[in-house]
Amino acid sequence: MTETDPDIDLVSADAAEAAPDGQSHEPVYRALREALMRGDVQPGEHMVVKRLSDEYGTSALPVRHALQRLVGEGALSNEPYRGARVPIRSVDELLDLRRIRCAIEGQAVAWAAECITGAELEQLHRLQSQMTRVEDAQHATQYLDWNYQFHFTVYRAARSPLLIPMIERLWLRAGPYLNAMRTELTLGVGLDSHDLVMDALARGDGDAARQSITTEISEATGFMVRALLASPDEGSGA
Repeated sequence: MTETDPDIDLVSADAAEAAPDGQSHEPVYRALREALMRGDVQPGEHMVVKRLSDEYGTSALPVRHALQRLVGEGALSNEPYRGARVPIRSVDELLDLRRIRCAIEGQAVAWAAECITGAELEQLHRLQSQMTRVEDAQHATQYLDWNYQFHFTVYRAARSPLLIPMIERLWLRAGPYLNAMRTELTLGVGLDSHDLVMDALARGDGDAARQSITTEISEATGFMVRALLASPDEGSGA
């Protein structure tokens, strides 16, 4: 998306929590965070205030507040005269993300193996069943949403409230590159790893669960890197 935002000024970090009409920016912020983590936006996409205001049924100020917070978290960049956009990561950044994700998410799934409940395992099986039935790219958005739910169901089972925000910060950076998984060729990549993760969690094998999730992350990163190298903005960085 190359649309230029006519209203590009972001609010300062210490601005008020709500717009003068009482609208909080929190719902917009949370919706945009989830959209980034699920891969609902493209790398390089400009976050146009007017379009987002219309989409979320709010005034411009809560959107600008939300964008400013996401810029502060490194999920968006703020470019002079063009406003906020989804950064285009370099290959080195994606590989570094892979390394950190494997370490942190691998630890989360290992801890989850110690205390995951039967209800959580059932939820994982339901999500996996839904994903395996997706056969065409037209349903990729739903597929990526289920994938997001699958992973965070596992990570929350680790029972570490401090760990979840750390993983979310990583997904804010990696999520837009999940668009590489929207093609007919890539749909379903990682589902074998999901099966292995669920089997390992069910028998309490943290090491096997860690290995399976890191295999999935590494495989997905390979597709992300290839998609980046094939794009016209290759190597432009954030």
